[in-house]
Amino acid sequence: MLLTDRNFNTSFYDPAGGGDPILYQHLFWFFGQIWPYLGEILNLNCAICWNHLGTMSTNSVSLIFILATRVKISQFCKWNQPVTNNRSYSSHLVGTSETTRVTSFDPEETRFNQWLAGLIDGDGCLLVSKAGYSSCEITVALDDERMLRIIQNKLGGAIKARSGVKAIRWRLHNRSGMLALVDRINGYIRHSSRLAQLNLVCAALNVPLLSPDILHTTHGWFSGFFDSDGTIGYYFKGPYNQPQLTLSVTNKRYVDVVHFFNYFDGAIYFDKAQNGYYKWSIQSEKNLTTFLEYTKVCPIQSIKRNRLFWNKEYYQLIALKAQKAPENTILHKGWIYFNHKWNTRSA
Repeated sequence: MLLTDRNFNTSFYDPAGGGDPILYQHLFWFFGQIWPYLGEILNLNCAICWNHLGTMSTNSVSLIFILATRVKISQFCKWNQPVTNNRSYSSHLVGTSETTRVTSFDPEETRFNQWLAGLIDGDGCLLVSKAGYSSCEITVALDDERMLRIIQNKLGGAIKARSGVKAIRWRLHNRSGMLALVDRINGYIRHSSRLAQLNLVCAALNVPLLSPDILHTTHGWFSGFFDSDGTIGYYFKGPYNQPQLTLSVTNKRYVDVVHFFNYFDGAIYFDKAQNGYYKWSIQSEKNLTTFLEYTKVCPIQSIKRNRLFWNKEYYQLIALKAQKAPENTILHKGWIYFNHKWNTRSA
């Protein structure tokens, strides 16, 4: 069994493939059990055919070895079945072995992985150098350094401020870190450009590419993509200067924003400014409340979350017409204070 582990990529003793490093102790225990019983047999004053006894002992040992081998081979086959979209199995390769590790994430960690994939879809970049080394970069506004620290605490990497702009970048380029990253986001990346980049990274790391999973109303990808390409704000419209709260997500391609329309309603339109882009937006209080309920399950991590928290306060002030209240009144001061929070503590 040890020889097959070393030469044929089995995993009888390798914990990475489901083996037991102290299996030999159990085998010795099995093999040694015949001798106490043999002593009891010899203590009996019975006629014993020594040839038959030797055959019985040999057959017992052989049977035990076959049973142990069959159990381990069945476990080996289970631990090495092909990688599918089932997230219970990862696509890591152990050294040069074809053994596939089994990894699983709890629901909270799964939502984080989905959020991370959404953030990379919007503000990230997956790269492969000419020498075949893979890396990942995520660039966000300087105010959102907290987001990158969360990622760094889980995956490592380096964070540096970008010179000349109010932006900060997280970068990961070591192989073990990239394998851990791919294990988390593989199967959740769905942006058309980023999916092509992930394909190159998977090829460089010798990891099978998983197709995007099916979205749902508690999928963390939406919060990650909103953290990167989303905005929330209000403006005054119409002859009566009525404030209108709007939440939106913009992207160059329709296929990359239509997911929000499919699950959160609203509307999508094409804006010709800045070489053209598609914008999904919601404006009704009902749709905004639905999205706010979603963020309670899959939290927004960027500084934009502040405005989402103030959504309820906004509608309360509008219902009281605080924006039209006379100066120096309590309502007017409440509106001024709300705008101060809105404009200085969020992006």
